[in-house]
Amino acid sequence: MKLINLQLKKKNKAYFAGDFHLGRPNKESSSNREKKIISWLNNISKDAQEVFLMGDVFDFWFEYRNVIPKENLRFLSTISRLIDQGVNFHYFLGNRDMWVLNYFQELGIKVYNKPQKFLLNKKNILVGHGDGIGKGDLGFKFLKLIFKNKICQFLFRWIHPDIGIPLGKFLSGSKKMMNISENAKKNDKRIIDYCIEYRKENNIDVFVFGHSHVRTKKKLSEGCYYFNCGEWMTGSPYLESDGKNFELKSS
Repeated sequence: MKLINLQLKKKNKAYFAGDFHLGRPNKESSSNREKKIISWLNNISKDAQEVFLMGDVFDFWFEYRNVIPKENLRFLSTISRLIDQGVNFHYFLGNRDMWVLNYFQELGIKVYNKPQKFLLNKKNILVGHGDGIGKGDLGFKFLKLIFKNKICQFLFRWIHPDIGIPLGKFLSGSKKMMNISENAKKNDKRIIDYCIEYRKENNIDVFVFGHSHVRTKKKLSEGCYYFNCGEWMTGSPYLESDGKNFELKSS
């Protein structure tokens, strides 16, 4: 895995947030959440240098070669404007928004489909969404292989967008509201166990993940911490760093 070196400028910061699940559970609720996210992005723009979107930004995303879902264009236009102002965006694809082609890259967003190592000033950090890593969760790992299959994606693109996008939203269960459950806590433990094993052979100071929806700060060993950014359906948590310290906050 190639190490990406990010040096925060003086007074500039890095921000981490995700699991917005835009589109869930209905248009009104999603629109209100989108406004809150846009407000947060505008607020942090005064000192944001690096913004990490931790996956499942959309509850369902499927990108046709010439068509994208029309919802949340205000959110995407806000990102585009901030990129023009010099803010760098990093997007870690989640299990809900993995079906992408090149639209986000054309906006100027850096896209990752697996965990990535960064050197943030003097801190070695590993960032990812958190789905499909570690031991267990075999049922989901099998489904992910299907969803990532190029043939399956090709066949789905033959469905007209007016049918395919609503169908995808229906299958994703977007009309149901999620809540933190025992399964979410198991996911958080699975990600933590992965981080503990990963650190045995890699020098990592900070792990940052999403997916479990459990807002977490956990000391793994001396000088090594795990953070989970939580979700925005019941709150507005995010992680902030000046390159030295990391702090979980709420918008």
